Amino acid sequence: MNNLINLETILNNLCKNEEFNTKYYFKDLNSNQSINLNGNKIGPSASTRKISILMSAMKAIHEKKVLFDQEITPPSKYFDNDSGCFQYFQKGFKVKFIDLLTMMIIVSDNVSTGTVTEILSLDYINRYCQDIGMKNTKHLVGYPDYRDPSKKQLTDDINFVNSTTPIDVGNLLELINLGINNSKFAKKLQTTPDLCSLAMDIMLSQQLNDRIPMKLSNKIKIAHKTGSYMTGYSDCGIIYPFKHKGFIMCLYTDKVPEYLSTSEVGSYRASNIMSSITLECYNYVTQSVSNK
Repeated sequence: MNNLINLETILNNLCKNEEFNTKYYFKDLNSNQSINLNGNKIGPSASTRKISILMSAMKAIHEKKVLFDQEITPPSKYFDNDSGCFQYFQKGFKVKFIDLLTMMIIVSDNVSTGTVTEILSLDYINRYCQDIGMKNTKHLVGYPDYRDPSKKQLTDDINFVNSTTPIDVGNLLELINLGINNSKFAKKLQTTPDLCSLAMDIMLSQQLNDRIPMKLSNKIKIAHKTGSYMTGYSDCGIIYPFKHKGFIMCLYTDKVPEYLSTSEVGSYRASNIMSSITLECYNYVTQSVSNK
């Protein structure tokens, strides 16, 4: 426990020394011990919300409301965005539902996100989140309106944006991880072990790796999802060190200025603090294993 207290002190000092706000949730899946800084404080979820959309979709697949290989034409209204690849495609193409889910996660594709959210509906996604225990999570917007700043859908105002907490997302990740090999936990997610495994495989294929993974070896398995809005950057995932069950890391920064007082770019510094916190947690869990 003393080592965990030391880790908490190190992480909190890292956060305190920055010119913006940082929240985190860490859980060691070997010991089941956890620490957090403002882990239950509600804030913008940005694209980390897509993990819960992904699992809502797995529920819908399990219920046969939608099929894996169902071919869908993404609506034209979702192409005016700045995230992902499909925005650059010619409109009118068809894509399988499972491929929309994959692109939504691995490159944070917002054509895919808008399409999937429309198919499922915000009501369906919100009910799902409440049913599985994400009590501090709300999906208010299926697809942010980039053209109308007055709607405040890319700001940090939780009255207008999708919101969550680090602990909510961390608990979801833990359930997915447990559900892969235990039908009891998969049932809590209203899905199956195979669908939990598929969701994890999609997150393991993440292509945006400049936050949690940045200071770790690319040989380490990391299942995660990033998020960004005008003044905030985030990343949530499970890191699997060798010979370890893994650890959960959920990180959210807010009030990040475009430039810091040092003239350093704020977004770079936000990525740096997230990767530094992750590295400290990685060193903690791997040292715990080697000391046994």
